[in-house]
Amino acid sequence: MSSTVLHAVQAVRHIALKQWPEDFGMTVLVDTAAQRVLRQGDIRVYLFRAGVIGFYDAPPALQARVLARVQADFEPLDTPHGEEVQIGLGERDGVGKDGITLRQLDDERLLLVALRLAQSVALELHEEAVENLMETTLNLLNQVEASGRLPGRRSNHLKFLASTSATRTEILARLAVLDNPDIVWDEPGLELLSRDLSADLELTSRFRALDEKLDAISEGLEVIIEGSRHNRETLLEWIIIVLIALEGLIMLIGPD
Repeated sequence: MSSTVLHAVQAVRHIALKQWPEDFGMTVLVDTAAQRVLRQGDIRVYLFRAGVIGFYDAPPALQARVLARVQADFEPLDTPHGEEVQIGLGERDGVGKDGITLRQLDDERLLLVALRLAQSVALELHEEAVENLMETTLNLLNQVEASGRLPGRRSNHLKFLASTSATRTEILARLAVLDNPDIVWDEPGLELLSRDLSADLELTSRFRALDEKLDAISEGLEVIIEGSRHNRETLLEWIIIVLIALEGLIMLIGPD
């Protein structure tokens, strides 16, 4: 069975598709806030809001041109990364050890494969970010345990907590890993393929693992912030005690 490669590359952190109408001279098949699909003959280019670009049967020159333009207009990653799958024709839609088999190479099925692959690639970027957040949180907690004191400024802790919440929101909003794509509801018979792709790429389990780590990070930071608040309250109490003592001393030694 002959096959064609579909691969997805995380080149930038985000593509603002609403404000960026670039079509590279190709026919626009789909154009939403979340994704743009371009076609030229058998060639497909997929642009996703999460910063992932998918290529199906695209020549190297076109790939290089698209990547260069996207990276020039949006925040590029220091080290782009990606994944690829082999796609071939078969009697039924399915996922196997040698790649993905599609009953027909139509726009709907190719888009579904590109979308699931893009979600996997984007998850990898967030997995790296969450690991860094986890490491920073553990370092903070270890410092508190070792010294009994809270490191750094409370405002920095609040900013870090906000970045954790923003990471979770970004994963939910931009990736929609747990949701079936709209195309599944529009095209009968694709729901099973969607589930197979999600299972093969371990999208749900990877998302759950990220969510659990973000919960642990938030709990750790809340402990630090609560301790910081308690320390501030204790300091204020001591300041009040000292001021009252000073006032009493002044009254005692003041002129008759």
